[in-house]
Amino acid sequence: MNNRPYTDLLALFGIGGAHPGGLELTKTILLKENLSEKKLLEIGCGTGQTSLFLNAMNVDITPIDNHPIMIEKANNRFAEHQAGITALQMDIEETEFRDSSFDFILSESVLSFTDTNKTLPEVVRLLNEDGVLLAFEMTKKGTLQSELEDRMKHFYNMPYIFSKDDWKKSLEEHGFKKVEISPLSLGKLELSEPEMNPSEVIEDMYFELMHQHEKLTYESQEHIELSIIRAQR
Repeated sequence: MNNRPYTDLLALFGIGGAHPGGLELTKTILLKENLSEKKLLEIGCGTGQTSLFLNAMNVDITPIDNHPIMIEKANNRFAEHQAGITALQMDIEETEFRDSSFDFILSESVLSFTDTNKTLPEVVRLLNEDGVLLAFEMTKKGTLQSELEDRMKHFYNMPYIFSKDDWKKSLEEHGFKKVEISPLSLGKLELSEPEMNPSEVIEDMYFELMHQHEKLTYESQEHIELSIIRAQR
């Protein structure tokens, strides 16, 4: 496994649509975009739920993820549905694609778990002129206490937890010209059970990690929002 136990947990349990609102929220937001004849990159594709949906819409989709178990589960899903696409194992901090390879990049609860000083320049490099980044990311409210924030950063191996203003500032500093951020209160989002495709063997420690994750989610729910970020080059 890697040095990110929470990422291993998601991969072993095969959790898809982990962000609040799940796949249905993702579909609702994506259907507002004109993706016809666009080349789209999904970073952190996980088990391939969203990529399969986009493929069914005839979108030219390239899914990537840096976790080998996620890649295996995504490609099994694509093969089962005869989708004709392949998930590639690749890290968004440094990909193998050429400059300006994509019109649209989708990130579902991924960038928050990376060093944005590395990932955002790479996203900008990969997008063509006027290209769009659509990201579903956790944002903190002013009520998030530093003690809880530190525990969250440690558990999720996150360098920082951004507020809406932090995201806007960082995106603009890295070259995005038009940044729109729409926060959604977690309490107003419809509850959705994430899809699960568990591996045959899961060590006991990951069940304990799941319990810790659920406890942190409960503690932080009043101090965290889900923000829909749309940033254009």
